[in-house]
Amino acid sequence: MKALNREQEEFGVALAPLIDVVFQLLVFFLVSTSFIKPEKSIDIVLPTAEEAQQAPREDSTVVVNVRETGVLVVEGRVLTGYEELVARLESARKANPEVSVVIRGDKKSLHEHIVRVMNAALAVDIGEMSIAVFETEPE
Repeated sequence: MKALNREQEEFGVALAPLIDVVFQLLVFFLVSTSFIKPEKSIDIVLPTAEEAQQAPREDSTVVVNVRETGVLVVEGRVLTGYEELVARLESARKANPEVSVVIRGDKKSLHEHIVRVMNAALAVDIGEMSIAVFETEPE
């Protein structure tokens, strides 16, 4: 085997360790990323309340978004009417008897729309409901 001279040496980048590092970074960023819940991404301006408390977030919670116009959105899906909301809540109740409802109503939505969501929950025997608001600092 012929030995190389200093003039004949070739320098290069070792690609295998570089690829390993890139894949490790990719896995790190995928694992550490927090994913956006569909209910938080819906454009609703919540009202404020001074006595608001943090509600525990559980997997057994159905979040119903009420837009200003009264349109209902559950899990990123626009519902066509009251009957569809009742059916969605009923299926959630059958899947988990301890299910609760969080109502995220736009502050300009009519009280009637919020009450309809509450009636739908009561119609399927879901008694635990809460209304999402922004907490304001006490003066």
